[in-house]
Amino acid sequence: MQVIVEVPYVLVQTTYYTLIVYGMLNFEWTAAKFFWFYFVTFFSFLYITYYGMMTVSITPNHQVAAIFAAAFYALFNLFSGFFIPRPKIPKWWIWYYWICPVAWTVYGLIIGQYGDVQNTITVAGSSAQPMIKNYIQDHFGYDPDFKAPVAVVLVGFTVFFAFMYAYCIKTLNFQMR
Repeated sequence: MQVIVEVPYVLVQTTYYTLIVYGMLNFEWTAAKFFWFYFVTFFSFLYITYYGMMTVSITPNHQVAAIFAAAFYALFNLFSGFFIPRPKIPKWWIWYYWICPVAWTVYGLIIGQYGDVQNTITVAGSSAQPMIKNYIQDHFGYDPDFKAPVAVVLVGFTVFFAFMYAYCIKTLNFQMR
């Protein structure tokens, strides 16, 4: 029940956030790009909410949950592909990039807004002026045609964290007698 209760709240939160942030970032106002941004944002907010609920359900109290969650938030940020682009992540750590939910969010947001942009940019240290579409593909390793897998994985993380929360809250009992 708690899983379903969160959906309307996150929906309203996403609506306000998307309208404000999308306009502030001066993204291209097309229906496809706007609704893709909305979709990625909605499921990102939802999986983060369910991740927090899951951490509380698998730990004995909220203090331990906060420590546990903070450690993983740091790893999520480190391996999201934002600070260190995927091609620069050491090969022995690339597996964590692919299981990092925030990496899929960043991937979805970048290909949704810049995956089809044909404008050229100037890259520091290079005489070539690549198109933005080619730059995000070469520098970050983002394939603009990868939207369907991104959507499936974002929904998958949401369902996984919600299921884990429901399962753990039902089966784990940290009460002392």
